[in-house]
Amino acid sequence: MVARLDTINGFNMTRTSSDPVTLCMADYACAQSWGSLPEAVRVHTSRAWLNFVACATGGALMPSVDAAVTGLLSMGAGEVPSLGRYESTSLPDAALIGSLAASAHTYDDTHLSTITHPTGPVASAILATAYQLGSVDRPVSGEQMLNALAIGIELECRVSCAIKAGGANMGWYMTGLSGAIGAAAAVGRLLNLTQPQMVSALGLAASQAGGLRAAHGSMAITFVPGLAARDGVVAAHLAAANYACSAIAIDGRNGLLQVLTGGHDASLIRDQLGERFESLNNAFKPYPCGIVVHPAIDACLHLQRTHKISHQDIAQISLRVHPDALTLCWRKLPETVLDAQVSLYHWVGASLVYGAAGIAQGTLESVLDPAVRGLQECVDVVVDPALQDNQAVVKIRLRDGCEVEHFTRDATGSVTNPMNDEQLAAKFLELVIPVLGERRARSLLAKSSDMANVNSAAEILQLGAR
Repeated sequence: MVARLDTINGFNMTRTSSDPVTLCMADYACAQSWGSLPEAVRVHTSRAWLNFVACATGGALMPSVDAAVTGLLSMGAGEVPSLGRYESTSLPDAALIGSLAASAHTYDDTHLSTITHPTGPVASAILATAYQLGSVDRPVSGEQMLNALAIGIELECRVSCAIKAGGANMGWYMTGLSGAIGAAAAVGRLLNLTQPQMVSALGLAASQAGGLRAAHGSMAITFVPGLAARDGVVAAHLAAANYACSAIAIDGRNGLLQVLTGGHDASLIRDQLGERFESLNNAFKPYPCGIVVHPAIDACLHLQRTHKISHQDIAQISLRVHPDALTLCWRKLPETVLDAQVSLYHWVGASLVYGAAGIAQGTLESVLDPAVRGLQECVDVVVDPALQDNQAVVKIRLRDGCEVEHFTRDATGSVTNPMNDEQLAAKFLELVIPVLGERRARSLLAKSSDMANVNSAAEILQLGAR
């Protein structure tokens, strides 16, 4: 069946549903131009870039990143720097470090319907690649970077949608399944891959898919998106050298979809590609924790501000949440910062004790605060399938018998209630100033906010590396 009989910006729309979906994806990745994208997509992509630079720089000095850099350097150094770091590593390792750092605070963006963190692997892969290309007199403009980012995020999110719709086990870490595919497409675009080479890049990336949610609560929660970035870089560069891969790696026999879901349905990847943009359903986090916890945080902060609740007066906290909130963030009494990042109970307690839910509330001091621990013990959670993934209900019973309740209808930072530009800039400075100092942080904010007019994307690393 032929969906359309024309082209969009050179994108071949005559592919049929019987063709391997990598052909359709490669057509799109090779043809899409920045200027032809809808304004809403250009704006959203630019905000995703800004959020990435903030998260990668702000997370650069976390213990997980220190350990990763030390381990990678023990195998050899390189010439590509990373945001917020002194060291230089190889191109693939720089991509890994940038993506790993971007998720170190669990502050990275999220495609909520699939729980994919799409920008980190793609943006880190193309930033490292752009730096290397610039060093050999092939500068990548900011507009080229943003176009590659838009391509990568779109394809990554669509692959995630197909995997989720096919019923893949929630134990798979979705970013590890689709992230390398998005990164490979984006890097491939910067390398000017031919259409057959792009098909191979996508297949090579799909062949490296992996990642388990058992990594949550440990440093390895950042390793999976880091690997996705590195794998995408490797896939694109191998393809550029004409290292070929089967076109059926995603939707063919024993391809990614069949292995994960038992089926071959790639319609959510293929349908309306270039016309409808799944990337617009990607959201930026206002709180440094699992996004499925955010509706409950919103409710707690509202109740704390509105009713001036003292944590000492709380007798019981009752939550109704979307199923994903408890499935992914079930840890009741976390002992470490990494555990707390994915603990519904911690953030409920911390937001009520401190009246805030930022970086400070995710520190070990906060995690082990007796007042926070006491409230964690008081939390009772019920899963409510009727709730949307950006909704939660929190009811607090006080020791005097009074009860207060709040329903979060559209969580802050969700697609239906996104962070505005001022909030995103404040988040940027919150993350970057402690790493680079205020003057450099504000310079990096200005440069990253105007990425479409930057002559060479390598300027971001020159300004943001320590």
